[in-house]
Amino acid sequence: MTTIDDEVLSTFLSESEDRLMDIESGILAMENYGEETDPELIHSIFRDAHSIKAGANLLGLRNIERLSHGLENVLDRIRGGGLIPDNQVATLLLEAVDSINELFEDVASSDEQDVEDLHGDLCAMAQNWTE
Repeated sequence: MTTIDDEVLSTFLSESEDRLMDIESGILAMENYGEETDPELIHSIFRDAHSIKAGANLLGLRNIERLSHGLENVLDRIRGGGLIPDNQVATLLLEAVDSINELFEDVASSDEQDVEDLHGDLCAMAQNWTE
């Protein structure tokens, strides 16, 4: 990597770690409020996930991008009213946040990690949820 790439990556990781902390706090709040969750909170969490996804895409960090996209899809389903942010939903979203944090810890080998099962679970929750 060039110095510019290193600086971009460092900035991305720093900003994304802050965003992940906000996402985690938001997920815990959603779990507590359930159906009564403020739509702006959901939208804020969605925007943070989207920003992480976009940065990961720009930097070619595919696993981080995929998990962030999965988060985004589940949050979009919640935002649209098709999914209630209960304990099961929150647990899966928090698992994704934890996995992204782990990928950040060793970003150089992040695309070598196996995230297929978690990505599949996020996709299934976003696409096939029935109440």
